Amino acid sequence: MASSSPLWKQLFDAVDERLSPTINELARSEDAATLAALSRRGRSEIDRRMEQASRRALHLFNLPAGSDVNRLLEHIGRLEGEVRDLRNLLTDRENAEYLATLAARHEAARPSAKRRPSTRTKGGAGGHDANADRSARANSA
Repeated sequence: MASSSPLWKQLFDAVDERLSPTINELARSEDAATLAALSRRGRSEIDRRMEQASRRALHLFNLPAGSDVNRLLEHIGRLEGEVRDLRNLLTDRENAEYLATLAARHEAARPSAKRRPSTRTKGGAGGHDANADRSARANSA
């Protein structure tokens, strides 16, 4: 009786049936974890040595390496932060000076507290004394 699945699928299933238990057992073993850790460490070491070699080669031709560019970018970032802080400090000082100038102008434009006493009598319409209100406002400010 001929099978309904294609030949490649039959071959794949036969290989999978034979190898799957072995592969699964190996993947769960401590040896596989150790092997994975060692290969990762080896790959990191290879990457580090390749980076050193490429950096030396670029420096031979007086070209910047990636690490040089990263160092410069970090430095630029720190400088931008310092400039931003200085700009904020300068703005704060300018604002304080402006407010002090406005306060001085306001004080200069304000009538002096030594005024002649009014000849008006208290009471007026409805018993309201406008001069008393004004002097009370001046004393509270």
